[in-house]
Amino acid sequence: MKNIVLIGFMGCGKSTFGKKISKKLNYQFVDTDKWIEKQQGQTISSIFATQGEAAFRQMETEAAQTLSKEEGLVLSTGGGMVKTPKTMEALCQNAIVVYLKATPEHIFQNIGHDTTRPLLQTDDKLGAIRRLMEEREDLYQRYATVTVTVSGHSITGTTNAILHQLEGLL
Repeated sequence: MKNIVLIGFMGCGKSTFGKKISKKLNYQFVDTDKWIEKQQGQTISSIFATQGEAAFRQMETEAAQTLSKEEGLVLSTGGGMVKTPKTMEALCQNAIVVYLKATPEHIFQNIGHDTTRPLLQTDDKLGAIRRLMEEREDLYQRYATVTVTVSGHSITGTTNAILHQLEGLL
């Protein structure tokens, strides 16, 4: 049974859609950020503050290597997991990778006031979102089996679009 790996920028809805898809398909849902927090006994913000981004990226790789050994999971990944090839190699094993594509404005609307996002601790959050999305776009495209646009669509409509894209791939 293949895993379903949701990739995309922070705030695009990976956890929201992951929970809905997992229920529809009777898969287990795992949010990799929450999994890492549980393993480390601290929040992602705290990990960034005390150990730095490089240590966090290594934790993501370890999570990917562990979780990719299981089957029947819907994995909601951290937005930056695509930055580490070793992490993505692990995640892509026996998986369908769904890129949830959103506009910078959609992301800003969802998380513009969220103070827990370490990479958005700036006065120009929309600018930071645009820069980071531009840096990562090619990576999201490279690893995606399928791409679903989330901006301008309802949660139900997007969930149905994702399920439709998965038909025949599972």
